[in-house]
Amino acid sequence: MGAALACLALGSVVAAPAQQPLTRDQVLAALGAATPQAPADFTGKDLSGLDLSGVDFKRANLSRCRLVKTRFAKAQLFSATLSDAIATDADFTGAQLDASVMYRADMRRAVLRDASLFAVIAYDANFSDADLTHARIISPMSNAKFARAKLANADLGADPGNQSMGVMRTDASGVDFTGADFSGANLRKVLLVRADLTGADLTDADVTGADLTGAILRNIRGRDRIRGLDKAIHADQAIFND
Repeated sequence: MGAALACLALGSVVAAPAQQPLTRDQVLAALGAATPQAPADFTGKDLSGLDLSGVDFKRANLSRCRLVKTRFAKAQLFSATLSDAIATDADFTGAQLDASVMYRADMRRAVLRDASLFAVIAYDANFSDADLTHARIISPMSNAKFARAKLANADLGADPGNQSMGVMRTDASGVDFTGADFSGANLRKVLLVRADLTGADLTDADVTGADLTGAILRNIRGRDRIRGLDKAIHADQAIFND
C-alpha cells in the first residue's frame, strides 16, 4: 500500500509529455472554422517555425503560445491576443497587429519592420534586440523592455487623426530603452516618464511635446541633433550626464 502511494506521489510530479507542434494545415483549419463570435483559440499551443505569412488570424487567441521563429510577415493579427506568448526570433515584417493584446509577450529579437502596432497593449512585454524599423506604434507599454531595439524611423508619435477622442499616444513610462536606436524616430508627445534611454541613439529623433519627467538620458548619442528638445515637457527634469 505504501509503495503504491509512493508511486502515485511520484507520478504526480512527472512532467507532462512535450506538446506536439501544430502543422500549418491544422492552424488554417482552425481559423477556417472560427467565427466572429468564437475566434480560434490556440492557447498554449506550439506554432514554432511555421510559415504563416499573410494569414488572417481573425482575432485569434494566441496566449501562452510558442511562436519561436514563426513567420507572420504581412499577417493580419488585428485584435489578436498574444499575452505571455513566446515569439522570440519571429518574423512580423509588415504585419497588422493593431488592437492586439500582448501582456508580458516575449518578442526578443523579433522582426517587426514596417509593422503596425496601433492601440497595442504591451505592458511588461519584452522587445529587447527586436527590429521595429519604420514600425507604427501607439501603445500603452509601461515597464516594457526595448533594450538595444532598433526603432530607427519608427513612428511612436501622437496620432493627430484621433484627437477628438483624446490624445492617442504612446505611454512608455518606465520602459527600458537602454541602447535602443531611435535615429530619425517620431517621439512627439510620447510619455517617457522615468524611461531609461541610457546609451540610446536619438540622432534626428523628434521629441516635441514628449514628457521627459525623470527620463534617464545618460550617454545618449546624437544629443546635438535631437529635434524639438526645447519643446519637450519637463526636459529640465530629465537626467543627462550633467
